[in-house]
Amino acid sequence: MRLLICFLSMVVMPSFAQSTPVQVAIIIDDIGYQKADPHLIKLPYSLTFAVMPFTPNGAEMAELAKLRGKEVMLHMPMEAVALNHLLGKGALRQSMSKVQVEQALNQALSQVPQAVGVNNHMGSLYTSLPDQMDWTMQVMAARGLYFIDSKTTGHSQVEKYSKLHQVKSRSRDVFLDNDKSYKAIDKQFKQLISIAKQHGSAIAIGHPYPETYQYLRKNLQRLQREGVQLVPASHLLGLPGAPHVVTNYQPKPVQPKAPRKTQPVPAKNTTSGSTAASAPDGKSSTLPTQQEAPVQVLTAETEVLPLELLPWRLPLRVDLPGFAAPSSVNLLPPTLPDLFPVEHQQATPIGPLPAVGVLQY
Repeated sequence: MRLLICFLSMVVMPSFAQSTPVQVAIIIDDIGYQKADPHLIKLPYSLTFAVMPFTPNGAEMAELAKLRGKEVMLHMPMEAVALNHLLGKGALRQSMSKVQVEQALNQALSQVPQAVGVNNHMGSLYTSLPDQMDWTMQVMAARGLYFIDSKTTGHSQVEKYSKLHQVKSRSRDVFLDNDKSYKAIDKQFKQLISIAKQHGSAIAIGHPYPETYQYLRKNLQRLQREGVQLVPASHLLGLPGAPHVVTNYQPKPVQPKAPRKTQPVPAKNTTSGSTAASAPDGKSSTLPTQQEAPVQVLTAETEVLPLELLPWRLPLRVDLPGFAAPSSVNLLPPTLPDLFPVEHQQATPIGPLPAVGVLQY
């Protein structure tokens, strides 16, 4: 009998322990603008695509993702602490009433009917507001949608009000492409795998940059070799995620400089990097070069969020292969107002940032 029990513990228990594989989800935000969108959608992997409402190619890309069997989300613009002229159309704002929030969400969802979930675009202010997130989660519950918190603030109310209204929700763990260099993306990709192996699952957010596309096309196959399964975001909603550690990092204020004494107009010395000025005795004297303010170095624990430039990003690297726009998409060149959007409303004053582990925007 003891031999039988030992045999079962050796055979049955390991198979049970391995019944739940390590899983990750990778959400690609900002779908609807970029030439890289269809190339990412056509990758033979279970990526999740968050589509911006009211975008030139959002409806077409959402339909393409559905046809390819990919999960689609609504990437909902929400008011941030700063840079709100980059939000895009149809954003949720602090000044809205409950009825206006419901109308804005329903209009945005009508633009992306394939969506089975929602995540926030920007939103460092809006997701920290209790009443507004209460109203938002009521709409999620009524429509049976899940919510992924992009975690752009350490004061997010998403978890509290998603639980209150029984909305399936979770926060992202890693941003893949804050820095678009291959080395930086690779570091974040390895961090995603590490978090998933430690906690059983993890969620990453990336963007439709050509650099991100090239990296994922080459490296997504590594997940299988690492024993990690790539799944749609909805598959991870019932699993615990990694805890978000809040650090005490806060940028040091730059000390104001004392006013300089009046000096004669300096003349540059062509033979050195110093600055020469005429002295009272007629001789030239060397003035010390003005020191620049010290640069605050971000620690490894500090996350820097990507600036989501809308409606148009900086020019894409069209020299990379396969980046011609789809024939069915008419991508007109941006006009001057598109490249340099002007905010007509009065700018909201920006207060000091709280001491949290993420920079708000």
